[in-house]
Amino acid sequence: MKRAIGYPMLLLPALVVPSFAQMFSTGAATSKVRHTIVAASGGTAPVGGNYSLLSFLNATLNARHGVAFDAFVTGPPPTPGVFVREGNRTSAIALGVNPDPTAPSFGFVSSPVITRNGDVVFDVNFSDVFRSDGKKIVPLLRLGDPAPDGGTVTSRGQERVVNDHGAIAFVATVSGAAATQAVLRIDGTHATTIARNDIAPPTGGRFTSLLGLDMNDLGQVAFKSEMTGGSADQGIFRGEGGHLTPVFVANQITSGGEMFEDFSAPTINAHGQVAAICLLKNSASRVGLFLGDGTETVAIALDGRPAPKGGNYRIFTGTARLNDRGEVAFQARLSDAFSGMFRGNRKRTTTLALAGTKAPGTTGTFESFGDVFELGIDGRVAFTAKLATGMGGVDSSNNTGIWMGTSDEDLQLLVRTGAVIGGNVLTDLRFAGASAGGHPLAVDEDSVLWRGSFGPVNALVVSRILGDHEAAHNEN
Repeated sequence: MKRAIGYPMLLLPALVVPSFAQMFSTGAATSKVRHTIVAASGGTAPVGGNYSLLSFLNATLNARHGVAFDAFVTGPPPTPGVFVREGNRTSAIALGVNPDPTAPSFGFVSSPVITRNGDVVFDVNFSDVFRSDGKKIVPLLRLGDPAPDGGTVTSRGQERVVNDHGAIAFVATVSGAAATQAVLRIDGTHATTIARNDIAPPTGGRFTSLLGLDMNDLGQVAFKSEMTGGSADQGIFRGEGGHLTPVFVANQITSGGEMFEDFSAPTINAHGQVAAICLLKNSASRVGLFLGDGTETVAIALDGRPAPKGGNYRIFTGTARLNDRGEVAFQARLSDAFSGMFRGNRKRTTTLALAGTKAPGTTGTFESFGDVFELGIDGRVAFTAKLATGMGGVDSSNNTGIWMGTSDEDLQLLVRTGAVIGGNVLTDLRFAGASAGGHPLAVDEDSVLWRGSFGPVNALVVSRILGDHEAAHNEN
């Protein structure tokens, strides 16, 4: 049965949706950034009604600057919806309650992901998954579907990942088979078993729990698991259907002589390389950030070891990000109590920003870094940070920003609270994932999608650093 979702009827002043450039001083250099407001609470939705304040928990960006986002619309009738903005046009992909009686109503729609070619994958009622090409909507997963190797899918884990071809991977609960849990991949025409807990892992024994996962564009899935009865009780494996490759497993000796004990959720790139934060034992370091491919493991950073610009790594915070060049972006606290943002590969680690150092584009200094950050395919990292108040004209109204760069030498300010965008003052940026919820930041080659507040209005904005030619053209 379809159901409507009730929520407060909030009508707020709408932001205009312009595209314009804003100049920021970045020390010796000057950059220009174009901000485009994609959608704002109080703005008119393409199906009528207005976006409510509770909108934009999840938003994603593709390389063509298309943006998919979820929102609540005040109606009538009030409804959750999934929308896409491409160019200057916003269209509805799916609605919880469709005012058109001939169109589908889904109940609750959320968590959209836009693929390279503009398809949108979204959740329905926190369980089923559908994909739309803008013309036709097809189911990828519905509870009660048959599992590919027997049994029925009765539920799925909260985490569902999507690759750029629109395939999904997830952990499923299975009934009516020897397996009770499985990692599955579905591409719309074919479902594949990556792992099941009735099949022995390569380390022997059996899987007892299948946990966090990630998938690349080849359909390879990396997942964390717990096991019993074999040579390891924790592990990260890579699979694409059939054979599983151990990437990191407990009791494995690394190339540097450390021994693995436990692992964070993995992230995987297009070459099958996997990165994870790993707990260690029988070594001087208790934790490290590692990159592995099933043949070789390399430490990107280890606690107790020197950071590039002084101090030793002490704690790795948040979740690492990995790109197709084998670069890993990460946060760490250092032995001198300062924290920093870093990017490393097999050969060297580069500092992006350190607490206590000058923040480009401002007269202030970095104080702390949020766990909201992303790594682009070109090595640029976009991250949120707070500035120390009371110095350089920084106070609580202008102490949060987003920076982007490959190192502290080319780091540039994208946006900062206190800036005026579309005639409105930016008052808040999502700083921590725990409080932000959803996906508050995304990057492509030259743009950053972010979510911020302008007083009582929430908005999605795409910011892009202009090249010299574009900047000159914009001035004329």
